[in-house]
Amino acid sequence: MLNAQQVIDAIHGSYQTGSKNGHRNVLALLDALGVDMARPDGPKVIHVAGTNGKGSTCAMLAAVLKAAGYRVGLYTSPFLQHYQERIRIGGVPLTDDLMVKYGNPLVEAAKTMEAQGDFVTPFEMGTALALAAFEGEKCDFAVIEVGMGGRLDPTNIVRPVACAITAIGLDHMGYLGDTLEQIAGEKAGIIKENVPVVCYPAESGVRQVFADAAARQKAPLVQLDESGILRAEGDAHGSTVTYRLGRLWPDMRIGLPGQYQQRNAMTVLALVETLTAQGHAIPEEAVRRGLAEAVWPARLEWAGNVLIDGAHNPQGVDALVQYVDNYLPDRRRVLLTGVLSDKLQPEMLAQMMHIAREIVTVTPDTPRAMPAAEYAAHLNALGARAVPADTLAEGLAMAQELAGPDGVVIAAGSLYFAGGLRSVMNLPWK
Repeated sequence: MLNAQQVIDAIHGSYQTGSKNGHRNVLALLDALGVDMARPDGPKVIHVAGTNGKGSTCAMLAAVLKAAGYRVGLYTSPFLQHYQERIRIGGVPLTDDLMVKYGNPLVEAAKTMEAQGDFVTPFEMGTALALAAFEGEKCDFAVIEVGMGGRLDPTNIVRPVACAITAIGLDHMGYLGDTLEQIAGEKAGIIKENVPVVCYPAESGVRQVFADAAARQKAPLVQLDESGILRAEGDAHGSTVTYRLGRLWPDMRIGLPGQYQQRNAMTVLALVETLTAQGHAIPEEAVRRGLAEAVWPARLEWAGNVLIDGAHNPQGVDALVQYVDNYLPDRRRVLLTGVLSDKLQPEMLAQMMHIAREIVTVTPDTPRAMPAAEYAAHLNALGARAVPADTLAEGLAMAQELAGPDGVVIAAGSLYFAGGLRSVMNLPWK
C-alpha cells in the first residue's frame, strides 16, 4: 500500500504520460472508485469558474457554509506549498490517512486505465480524488473550483445545485480564445439545465454571452453589477460593505483585502440567497462570520512587512496596483517578483514598475519559469532598477534590505513563486 507521499508522487508522475480526453478519463476514474455523482444523498455541489477570483470566492463560500454548521469539501488549484491544500474537508487539508484511503484505489484505477491505453492527467486524478473523498466522508456541500475554462474542464462532470462565474480576463488564450467573449463562452460551459448561475459584474459583451448561455439551458441567472454595493469602506486588511441584492446585507465585514474581494463577496452573497431559496439553512450570523474569517493565502496576504500576492496576469496585477495606490501610496516599496515565461504579457511590465521602481527578480521553481536575469533585463529596458537574485531566500533578503525597517516588500508573481516564498518564510500551509 502506498503512503500519502507516494500517492502524491504517483499523481504527479502522470504529468509525463497523461493526455486530456474530454470528460471520459475522469468519469472512468469515478466509476472505478464507485463514486456516483447522481446520488441524492451525496454532497450538494457548487461549481465556480472564472479567470480571477474563483479561488477566493470558493474559500469565502466554504467558510460561510462551515460557519452554518455544514460539513464542507473544498477543491481548488493549484496548491501553494503542499498538494493536500487542494482538497479540504471542514477547512482542513486532506489528511495523510485520507490520502492513503482514497489515493490507493485511485492509483490502481489509473494503472488499469493505462494498461488499456487511456493515460490520465494529474488534474483528472486530483478531481476524482477530491470527489471520492467528499462523498466518502459524507460532506454536506462540495465547493468545486474549475481548473481552466469550464466547458471541457475535468470538473465539469459534476451535477451542481448552483454555479458561479467570477471575473473574466485574458488568460490561457491559447486554449480558451483571444477575446473576452470567447473566453466567457468557455467559462459559460459550466451552466447546466435549470441550475441557477450567479455571474460577477462584467462588461456588456461578456454579460450577453452569459445571458445567451443561461437562456439555452433555461438556467435562472443573476447578473451582478456595481449597483449592488450601496456603501463600501476599505482598509489595508479588508472592507466593510453594505449590499442590496435579493435582500439588504448591511455592514458586512470582508476579511480578505482588496476592492475586487468586495465583488467576490457579492457573488458569495448571491449564492447564499440562491441556496437559501432552495431550502438550505444559512443564518445571517454564519454569513457574517464566514466572510470575516475566510482565509485565502497569497492573495494580498500580509506577513510582517511583506505583502504576498499571486498576481500572475494583467487583471490580477491591475488589482494589486489599485490596492497599492489606495493603501500604500506613501510607503517605501520594493518589488520582489518571479513569473512564468508563458504568463508574462507586455503590459504587465509597466504595471510591475508602477508598483515599485526598485525590483528584485527571482526564478520560480518550475520549468516554465522566466530566468531572473532575463526578467530583470526586460524591466530595466523600461527604466526600472531591477536586479536578479540567485535564490528566493537571497531575493527576499535583498528586498528587505532595500525596503528598510519602515518600508514594505511587495512580493508578486506566479503562484509557484508565492508558494515558494511562503515556504521560505515558514508560513503554515495547514
